[in-house]
Amino acid sequence: MTREIRIEENGLRVKFLICENGVVELQDFSSSQVPEKARSVERKKSDPENYHPVMEVQISGKTTRGMHGYKHNLSSASLDFRYTGHYFEEREKGRELIISMATDYGLKGTYHMRFFEGIPVVQTWSCLENQGTEDLGLEYVSSFIYQGISGNGEKPYYEKTEIYVPRNSWSCEAQWEKKDIRTVNLSGMPVDGFNTPGFGINRYCYSGRGSWSSCEYLPMGFARDTETEETYCFQIEHSGQWHVEYGSDLEGKLYLALSGPTEAEQGWWKNLKPGESFATVPVAFGAAKGDVSQGAAALTQYRRAVRRKNEDDEKLYVVFNDYMNCLMGDPTDERERAIIDKAAEMGCEYYCLDCGWYDKGYWWDRVGEWKESPERFPNGLKAVCDYAKSKGMKMGLWLEIEVMGTACELAQKLPDDWFICRHGKRHVDNKRYLLDFRNPEVRKYCMDTIDRLIRDYGVEYFKMDYNVTMGYGSDLNSDSCADAIMEHYKYLYQWYEEIFRKYPDLIIENCGSGGQRMDYGMLKILSLQSTSDQTDYIYNSYIAANVASAVTPEQAGMWVYPYEDDREHTIYNMVNGLLLRPYVSGMVWKMSGSNLELMKEGIDLYKQIRGEIKEAVPFFPLGFCDVRDSVLAYGLKGDKNTYLAVFMPHAREGSIPIDFADQVEAVSVIYPKEEDCSYCLENGELKIAMPQETCGRLFKFTLK
Repeated sequence: MTREIRIEENGLRVKFLICENGVVELQDFSSSQVPEKARSVERKKSDPENYHPVMEVQISGKTTRGMHGYKHNLSSASLDFRYTGHYFEEREKGRELIISMATDYGLKGTYHMRFFEGIPVVQTWSCLENQGTEDLGLEYVSSFIYQGISGNGEKPYYEKTEIYVPRNSWSCEAQWEKKDIRTVNLSGMPVDGFNTPGFGINRYCYSGRGSWSSCEYLPMGFARDTETEETYCFQIEHSGQWHVEYGSDLEGKLYLALSGPTEAEQGWWKNLKPGESFATVPVAFGAAKGDVSQGAAALTQYRRAVRRKNEDDEKLYVVFNDYMNCLMGDPTDERERAIIDKAAEMGCEYYCLDCGWYDKGYWWDRVGEWKESPERFPNGLKAVCDYAKSKGMKMGLWLEIEVMGTACELAQKLPDDWFICRHGKRHVDNKRYLLDFRNPEVRKYCMDTIDRLIRDYGVEYFKMDYNVTMGYGSDLNSDSCADAIMEHYKYLYQWYEEIFRKYPDLIIENCGSGGQRMDYGMLKILSLQSTSDQTDYIYNSYIAANVASAVTPEQAGMWVYPYEDDREHTIYNMVNGLLLRPYVSGMVWKMSGSNLELMKEGIDLYKQIRGEIKEAVPFFPLGFCDVRDSVLAYGLKGDKNTYLAVFMPHAREGSIPIDFADQVEAVSVIYPKEEDCSYCLENGELKIAMPQETCGRLFKFTLK
């Protein structure tokens, strides 16, 4: 007889089925605002293996089952796990469900689903423990799998499902592509002799390949049921390799499987010895009634709930960074002092001295010892740090702590086991060796570096960059190259956590050549994310208009870097950052007083509204933008006020749908103060006419 575990809370309806044979299935995961649909529990007698286990586990030597192609939803070992019990544990912000399962060969499994009060998103992961007597080779372990996407309503999934694919690239981050499920060949067609509409052995998937988690795709996504207007949202919280997979089954159901690295996609393999355990990377999954704006809002609330509590994400300090469209990695004492004066005049609160401070010339391949260049700073770097402090700002430094340049003298003296190695050689990426944080001596050296810089210079902010990637991983002291990446990140996370235990007020920015490591493995620990290395302010707005889908607004560092002494150029730059976290930079030394005053005005405004930004949730009234769009809009909804950033890179006029228009008491432009654009809110649309093409404005809606 089947049994149920049913949970209805936080706007979710979740139901697990414990089958007669002990297999546990996740039968329903839906928004509670969507009517419940009866789901059959009958099994086809012709297929005694037709189950949908809550954990998919592939073990070396075990078979797959059925016609599966390259899909990860039909491993025979998954059916070996039988229910032994479940319980709930109270956590700080909700409760956690733990389901225990076991096999007859000593492999124990636990499935974790953590709920968060008032948030329609859960966090899930799986743990395996080898309590048997033989080694077990792991080839795939799911963190989450649900074989019921778009399972509500009357229509089959292939007639109503849209998926949103998060393409990401250097200087072109957070660019979403919407696909009808049929365009990726997941509609299924009847096969001669088999009446299986909706089933196919193909899949649609995207993955993270190396140690840049978001080099090609963000580790997240959305899927939408257009019939029931239900949006599913998800993310994988890991900085290395990961895998997202959509596919179908014989019953005409659409599944979504989320995991860390796999053997098939990334060459991952783990030898689980007797007495050892393994935990998958955590993932988040949620369901909300509405479109992708509601999905992004739910993820934003969840991200705030799981990240490390820190003052920076409460205060939202304004940072000046001397790199982008500014010194571009060529600092000197004289240049820094001149820019520090401008940053202080504008009201910036932190000053970050970016790359190049440690070598007199071509510094790219000499990083790793982190000692100041006397040629650049004849009076010492501390003198510059003290000068910034004398102007009322706290000091920051750029580091790329996980690498050493091939020309770094120290790197030549160190043993190979300090570095990522393959085939008996150190892996080299663009003239850089990559440190292996599995080695405790590496972690100690890097911690000693942090201690020294804080002690000697009074550093209170680090911009941690990561401009290269370890690729496939390391074959040194590891079951597989991909497993070395997983282990590297496990220890890197622990290293950061140790830093914050020692220096709880320290701020660390996460940068990966811009947004190439933009994930909540890092962002649960670090308070800020560099969103891009884009140097063109117009292209930057296409990132600014989308990036709050990937990162909470208050963590999304967005460049505000005017490099032309022009009013509209300055305004557009400032609007890029006002509803995110502005990273101020640019050629401030050649700007007129009026344009510097415009920047100060924007920074002052940001300080007035940042208390609302940290509580508000993002919305995208035009949907996610595309680089071909001529009008862009991104907003934040708060309890009392709603803000909307509007960009017109290639237009003068535009209309933006406002779905809350009936709640609006007044609408106004709040940046810039001296307004010369015209606008009106009528018939549920904000109609705007800008003074010229290529303009940006920030609007405020006061709600009734």
